[in-house]
Amino acid sequence: MGEKNTSIKDILEGLGKLIAIIMVVRYAVLILNRYLGFIGDNQTIATIINYIGTYAPLCLMTVVGLSAVWDKSDILKLVVLVVCAAVIIISFFPGVAESITGWLKIDPIDSGALSS
Repeated sequence: MGEKNTSIKDILEGLGKLIAIIMVVRYAVLILNRYLGFIGDNQTIATIINYIGTYAPLCLMTVVGLSAVWDKSDILKLVVLVVCAAVIIISFFPGVAESITGWLKIDPIDSGALSS
């Protein structure tokens, strides 16, 4: 048997595929539950599905971003990690964004185009 040389980029790509499959399965479960109602009052399953919905896109963003720049310079890796960290921090701690914009004296634009 030949020895397989697995690089970090291959691991990142495999992890990205796994996370994408988990996200697809989550959406399929949500659609099936809408019509079949098999989850019912099971809070454990509902909590797991909510966690997957929260964290899987953030993980996928980070893994795919790193996979895209892994063979490039360390500066690009650092930029991807910093941007991903900023998105995650602002997503979970909106007060941080308000503090930074207040410190920089920047008023957020209220266009409503990106608001949900």
